[in-house]
Amino acid sequence: MAEAAAGGSRFKANYAVERKIEPFYKGGKVQLDQTGQHLFCVCGTRVNILDVASGAVLRSLEQEDQEDITAFDLSPDDEVLVTASRALLLAQWAWREGSVIRLWKAIHTAPVATMAFDPTSTLLATGGCDGAVRVWDIMRHYGTHHFRGSPGVVHSGRDKICIVWDLQSCQATKTVPVFESVEAAVTLPEEPAPELGVKSTGLHFLTAGDQGMLRVWEAASGQCVYTQPQLPGPGRELTHCALARAAGLLLSVTADHNLLLYEACSLQLQKQFAGYSEEVLDVRFLGPEDSHVVVASNSPCLKVFELQTSACQILHGHTDIVLALDVFRKGWLFASCAKDQSIRIWRMNKAGKVACVAQGSGHTHGVGTICCSRLKETFLVTGSQDCTVKLWPLPEALLSKSTVPDGGPVLLQAQATQRCHEKDINSVAVAPNDKLLATGSQDRTAKLWALPQCQLLGVFLGHRRGLWCVQFSPMDQVLATASADGTVKLWALQDFSCLKTFEGHDASVLKVAFVSRGTQLLSSGSDGLLKLWTIKNNECVRTLDAHEDKVWGLHCSRLDDHALTGASDSCVILWKDVTEVEQAEEQAKREEQVVKQQELDNLLQEKRYLRALGLAISLDRPHTVLTVIQAIRRDPEACEKLEATVFQLRRDQKEALLRFCVTWNTNSRHCHEAQAVLGVLLRHEAPEELLAYEGVRASLEALLPYTERHFQRLSRTLQAATFLDFLWHNMKLPTLPAAPPVPPSTL
Repeated sequence: MAEAAAGGSRFKANYAVERKIEPFYKGGKVQLDQTGQHLFCVCGTRVNILDVASGAVLRSLEQEDQEDITAFDLSPDDEVLVTASRALLLAQWAWREGSVIRLWKAIHTAPVATMAFDPTSTLLATGGCDGAVRVWDIMRHYGTHHFRGSPGVVHSGRDKICIVWDLQSCQATKTVPVFESVEAAVTLPEEPAPELGVKSTGLHFLTAGDQGMLRVWEAASGQCVYTQPQLPGPGRELTHCALARAAGLLLSVTADHNLLLYEACSLQLQKQFAGYSEEVLDVRFLGPEDSHVVVASNSPCLKVFELQTSACQILHGHTDIVLALDVFRKGWLFASCAKDQSIRIWRMNKAGKVACVAQGSGHTHGVGTICCSRLKETFLVTGSQDCTVKLWPLPEALLSKSTVPDGGPVLLQAQATQRCHEKDINSVAVAPNDKLLATGSQDRTAKLWALPQCQLLGVFLGHRRGLWCVQFSPMDQVLATASADGTVKLWALQDFSCLKTFEGHDASVLKVAFVSRGTQLLSSGSDGLLKLWTIKNNECVRTLDAHEDKVWGLHCSRLDDHALTGASDSCVILWKDVTEVEQAEEQAKREEQVVKQQELDNLLQEKRYLRALGLAISLDRPHTVLTVIQAIRRDPEACEKLEATVFQLRRDQKEALLRFCVTWNTNSRHCHEAQAVLGVLLRHEAPEELLAYEGVRASLEALLPYTERHFQRLSRTLQAATFLDFLWHNMKLPTLPAAPPVPPSTL
């Protein structure tokens, strides 16, 4: 099985997070600066500042109290940002530097719900949930007015009408019924804009509301002169709208936290940002070089991100939550399936623009899993909660064209339908040769089918709970299954026997993928963990912990050097295989150690003790430092040499030496060196300097018990030696008889 391919593959040892696509906006106010270069939005306890050009978060501002931000406003001159937190504190920011200039109490008795600057950027009005409005002088730092009398929250109205007021006379000049709950109204520049139906220079305004369309109204007549085309699907209601006049940009926000940036004079879409993806259900790499990723979240919309620039594209088409994705071999075509019982095929062109090119329906319940053909772009397979599998061939017209077909998406027709399981089908997988199909179900079984007729070949039995994922090995006749029983199993396709079981996840295993040419596995679980397994020895090589919730999506790149995960924590993480990098670093470190060890030996030979000790400390090896101390102590002038050497060390080197003494002092054979160094430090360092050492208290606590033990042992040895000396001097030895003289005859 997989061992056969091990000789031609390189085992992975580790992945590292290369990039995170995280939520940056979770609802509430958004605002553009006057240049249209920066976008400000609320995300829990922070106000995030985005670079409009790249979509990257430049800075996150969080108040000291770390409470949720309830309101904020940027001054018209773009210089001052003020935020209000749930703790009733107001903060004035130098937002470009990310520093707080001033912090003061809001004096409201309930959180601030809204705020606004006056045109001079000197006065700020705050409206609270206590029904009060307060006005603050930002320049002189004091409150100027306090208005009371409102019976409820001071915010904005949603009574389906817009009123035009004359500010000179404070009289209403026109009441315009707009027939929707208006969340935002913006006055447009008084200049013609033919594309928006604005033909005169009179006052026109734009509304955004619960119908999900931007509409332009002529104030004088009360007539709607332009209505934006409505896109399909829920979550399109508009919750906010703002105009950056100097930049000529209009920003609108949808209920599902998508931010749309338009050219103000034509309402041509310029940029899209996905602020919050809620629960990410599936992810895939796109493009021949994996330059893009597509994300299915708890939404009918798909989000396509370009990895290099963070540019986002929001795809509309499904009318209910998209549940699964898959991509065809070349990377340009990909497929999606949803709760709306339909499937769609999308094509990305070379410019990175994506359009729907085909759609199909036929399942009677939500379509929860989809898989594209592997060998050629010829068909796809879907599995549904209706317990059936459908095989959908791709029309020739779809494959021959590189653009969207004339007349809209091609209609797909199912070629075969097969009832496969007794419960929901959670996963389908097509074999690398396009001749086999595997299905995994909530009924705790996986099954193998022959394509294209969907004939049953066998059943894989052994899991104790439902299956979430099935995957074919790219190299061997092996199937991997991931189950809610917390295990991953490998099965032989020839006899349907279980070859191996991998245990390690504490909860359901949701996805599994083969890596390293089929010799290793990546698995993701509802415990938020990603695990890397080596098949040959069943070993879990690495556990990767970066998600905080269920990891539903897992996909590996074509070059097998990256992995992509998406989870219920709204995060999409791009992982990079860092095995080679870490091995190269380790090799370089080993070579450096060899060179330093040789240099150390030379320094000791030359009795250059200061250089030798400094080098040994830099290696961060207590035993090597001990060797140097022992070499110094062997010198005829050991005491003077040791004192002179230690005295010349830097403070950080002395701190390291003290830590090493703790290690040496635990061993009776090395305690003399530890005590010698301690003696030098205690004699030459002032107590206040010693107490300033990093970790000195912990070191002293560790030194004391062993030092007392060594002292007691030496005391006992000294007592025994003294007793022996006493005995020697007091022993009365008998006088030995003189030796008899030797007769001369014997000589």
